[in-house]
Amino acid sequence: MVLLSQIDYGIKFGINLNNSSNISIISQNFDTNISKKDYSGYNMGGYISLQGLLMDLRGELHYVKIKNSNDLVQDRIEIPVTIGYKILPFLSLFLGPSFQYVLDESSSTFLLSKLEDKSTMGLNLGTRLYLGKIQLDLRYERGLNEMETKIINQNNLNVAKIDSRKSLISIGMSYKIN
Repeated sequence: MVLLSQIDYGIKFGINLNNSSNISIISQNFDTNISKKDYSGYNMGGYISLQGLLMDLRGELHYVKIKNSNDLVQDRIEIPVTIGYKILPFLSLFLGPSFQYVLDESSSTFLLSKLEDKSTMGLNLGTRLYLGKIQLDLRYERGLNEMETKIINQNNLNVAKIDSRKSLISIGMSYKIN
C-alpha cells in the first residue's frame, strides 16, 4: 500500500477579511476615533503538498498585505503548515500552525513605534474543495501570541497601543501547476 501518492505544488492567492485588533488608549490626550474591526487585505504565494490516500501535509509561503480605514498597513510573510483529512474525495478539513514575520508596519495617520517582536505564531482551521487543478479554501486564523505596536505622539510619548494579533477569515484559491 502506497502512503504517499504524489507531491503537488502550485500558486495561491486569497483575500483576508475581518482582522480584529485590540486598541488600548493609554493617554487622555489621544482623542482619535480608531476602528478596530475593519482590516482587510490579500495574500499571494505558493504551496507544496504531500498527498496521501486520506491525508495530506501542506506547506505554504504567503506575502500578506492588510490595511484598515485608519491607514494602518502591515506587510508580512506567513508560512502556514497544515495537515488535511479528506472527508470526501473532493473535500478536506485541515488544521495547523502558521508562522508570521512582519516586514513593515506603517500609518499615514499615526506615529508608530517599532514592533518589539516581529514574529508571531497562529493557528489555522479550515476546509478545502478540490476542483481538478483548482482548489478553494476557507479558513479561520487566530494569532496565539501578542503583536503590539505603540502609537506615540510628537513628544515620543506612548498614547495608545495596538495588539494586531490576527483573528480573521481567509478565502483562497490555489492552482496546481504539476
